[in-house]
Amino acid sequence: MESIRDTINYVYEDKLIRKSSFHYIIPAIIGLVFGQISPVIGGICISASLGEVPFSALSTIEPINLVFSAIGGLGGVGCGITIAKCSGSGDKDAAARIFTRTIVALSAVTVALCIIMAIFADQILLFLRATPDNLAYAREYLLVLLAGSLATVLMFAGDYILTDDNDPGLVLVGNVTAAVVNIVGNIVGMEVLHFHIGASAFAMVFGNLCACLIFLRHFKKKDSLCRFVKPERREGDPSLWASLKPGTPMAAMYVMFAVQMLVQNLVLAKESGTSGLGNSAVIDNLVLFLTIFTASASEPVMPLASSYFGEGNRCGMLLVKRSMYHLGLFVLVPIIGVLVLFPQLFMALFSVQDKVMLETLPFAIRIVCLNALFTFTNDSMVNYLAATEREHVANISYAVQIAVNVVATLGLAGSAGMDAPWYGTMISNVCACAFLLLVGRLFRGYLKRYAENARVLSGGHAQTEELAEWRSESARFLTESQVATVWEKVIEPFLAGDGAERSRLCSYTVLERDNGDKAAILRYDSHVRLRDLLLGQEGGEEDEEELSHVYGECIDSEFNTLRRKMINFKAE
Repeated sequence: MESIRDTINYVYEDKLIRKSSFHYIIPAIIGLVFGQISPVIGGICISASLGEVPFSALSTIEPINLVFSAIGGLGGVGCGITIAKCSGSGDKDAAARIFTRTIVALSAVTVALCIIMAIFADQILLFLRATPDNLAYAREYLLVLLAGSLATVLMFAGDYILTDDNDPGLVLVGNVTAAVVNIVGNIVGMEVLHFHIGASAFAMVFGNLCACLIFLRHFKKKDSLCRFVKPERREGDPSLWASLKPGTPMAAMYVMFAVQMLVQNLVLAKESGTSGLGNSAVIDNLVLFLTIFTASASEPVMPLASSYFGEGNRCGMLLVKRSMYHLGLFVLVPIIGVLVLFPQLFMALFSVQDKVMLETLPFAIRIVCLNALFTFTNDSMVNYLAATEREHVANISYAVQIAVNVVATLGLAGSAGMDAPWYGTMISNVCACAFLLLVGRLFRGYLKRYAENARVLSGGHAQTEELAEWRSESARFLTESQVATVWEKVIEPFLAGDGAERSRLCSYTVLERDNGDKAAILRYDSHVRLRDLLLGQEGGEEDEEELSHVYGECIDSEFNTLRRKMINFKAE
């Protein structure tokens, strides 16, 4: 085999990956900022208007919120993936039946659970470590939350279902609307009108209801897979469980968070009662704030790595993993550094006056901020595993994380006191990180770049000198007729079309796949407008797995603002 040391230049592919990731991150940050800041604003308003005791009640409510998130995630991810498969097979009627049955099932489970929780509200809140001081506040908030929980579940499920049904722009509009309504409702209800804590819960559920009403516009689309029909199962349709099964990892993640929070409340309430729960509420809001950055920096790993995985491009997959991780650290480290040095900046948002909280929160904020680096690392690796069809390893890592967290937190409660939950979370994240790196074999690619199965990797702006270099390098790994085909069906059409509009940054790759097939790939920036970026683009990605079996023809597709022309050659 020819040496590839002098035919590999990672610079241009790296630039395109970063450019594409920013296009993905911008809408994600917008959605996350609104989605995560609105509950933080609610906490700030409750703390400022009613004081620390009502504010501490929020920590006893959050595990219940996570249970409803798990239900929405189970139905949303499961149904979304299932109807996407129906789209691939062309069975739109089956997709409509699956969608309707999922919505009916989610509604029935949510309503039944709400009735049970309303009947046993006090018992549930005491189990979640509500104290005599904040029980009345927690009860008021919970009853309003339960009254609007169906809207919360349907909004959360709709985020995933509508995205998979090609309407991400409507999802963004709905989520931003829900957040704005929540924020305005909290400010007016708590700060202006001085209502009780139930007003904050009402603002949240009313915002979610507004989002659901906006989602109804989706059903006016003629090509929508999601339609309400008779909720029956016909021969050949998947069972309800089979439809929901793809959503189990998402549901498991939220259940894990709920268990972690329960253990956290158990330790803190035992140590310092209401003050401990106040600590928990502040930290919960800090985690929501940090999630804006950890999630927005780690989520692009999944779509970008999936695209390269579909090509059979192991070099590109590792470049995505490395580039996204370095970008995330670049964003996270300054924010974490400021909060580690000045934790009082975050405490000031909640008007903390309690002596116990003033004494213990600075250290808690510091360790939780440092732990965000491990959270981001784990999220990046889990998304990479999901993109490369290794979800089972990611699911096991969740199990490892929750088991270690419970054992470490309860084990340290006697010696570490109120800091035990933060130590427990840090230890569990480190163990999950070690598991993913060692068992998942994910070390490779974080520090160094590897050519893997790329034989040629170059790029530029398709100038005459660059084209001559690409052709010369290609000839070392492709036959003369294959090189001629690449130029005839890929390079020349590009130069006559998109390449003629303006100078575009390109990358050029020659791959040799594991089965011996070879491919030549030209990737370039499609100059997407901001409006298309936020509201979605016409068209979209094609089925990479199917396209990899098409030989001798130029495959033209677009994914995440990058256009790609690819031609495959069958193994000799």
